[in-house]
Amino acid sequence: MAHTLGFESYTDLAYLERRRFDYTQQDAANFRRQIKEIVTPAVAAIRERQRQLLGVDKLRYYDEALIFPEGNADPEGTMEELVEKALNMYQEMSPETGEFFEFMVKYHLFDLETRPGKRMGGYMTSFPGYKAPFIFSNFNGTSADVDVLTHEAGHAFQGYLAMRSIPVRMLAGSTSEINEIHSMTMEHFAYPWMESFFGKNCDKYLTAHLIGALAVIPYMCVVDEFQHRMYEKPDMDAHERRRVWREIEKEYMPWRDYDGEPFLEEGGFWMQKQHIFLYPFYYIDYALAQMCAFQYYGRMKTDRPKAWADYLRLCRAGGTRGYFELLEVGDLLNPFRDGAVAASVGHVIEEIKERY
Repeated sequence: MAHTLGFESYTDLAYLERRRFDYTQQDAANFRRQIKEIVTPAVAAIRERQRQLLGVDKLRYYDEALIFPEGNADPEGTMEELVEKALNMYQEMSPETGEFFEFMVKYHLFDLETRPGKRMGGYMTSFPGYKAPFIFSNFNGTSADVDVLTHEAGHAFQGYLAMRSIPVRMLAGSTSEINEIHSMTMEHFAYPWMESFFGKNCDKYLTAHLIGALAVIPYMCVVDEFQHRMYEKPDMDAHERRRVWREIEKEYMPWRDYDGEPFLEEGGFWMQKQHIFLYPFYYIDYALAQMCAFQYYGRMKTDRPKAWADYLRLCRAGGTRGYFELLEVGDLLNPFRDGAVAASVGHVIEEIKERY
């Protein structure tokens, strides 16, 4: 496609397809460099602490999801009870979120239960004619159920606001680098209410959530750099692709141990990331957005009203401006700038050290 349209590589075309008009491949590389220098060592230390707590000689890749040896925190309650708890949370959080979630509940704008034949996964979509967001998920009795009621509700809340204040439908939402800020930040805003969902295991959930939010960022960078490398040399065979993946993985995730499984040891893990196949170059967006969500989380600790006002302003702006302009609207640092990653994640790394 790229060659037919006169581009040197698919990467150039993909950046335009994803509406990346504000930043370049060089900017993305500089962001990944900062992650490698700052986040990778921090996550390596977390993984070593995790190994010690789990009491294993090595932390294998299948151990990484288990943060506590006695098990991770699960929410308390049925689907209906979790939705009721979410309603109470959003009513207490702010007048805007209370109005939004009451609307969601009144019109049954959820499909949350897992059932035979139902598509897996979770997402937020909308019915613009009704100015109504809609949340789709598959509850499974784990903390992921609560994550849906914060992450996807963050998307839905932004859509609810924007559909009522922006007359041009296509401008109600932005690009994913901004859209994921809405959802990821809401996860952090919900922290004060997590005791109602997890009871005595609230601290375990908060610790695991913070670790998960930080620890996945190097992997996101692996996926992004891998795609850049693939489209630089699209004629690589399958063995070369696996070799390149493993080479990049060792730079960003030196702790990753595949327990001697040959296919994974030679780099086969790349094939499990559906974004590479279905949504090329859509993954680094999550890492960029998490930087901004961490900035808001840090602000919540010192001045929650300001953090909420900044977040609300960003949500209401939708996609009416470019990426860099929207960061300014939300009073956020540009993640590509030198020092921005350290400023965004420093307090999170310190909090995890205290918690874990």
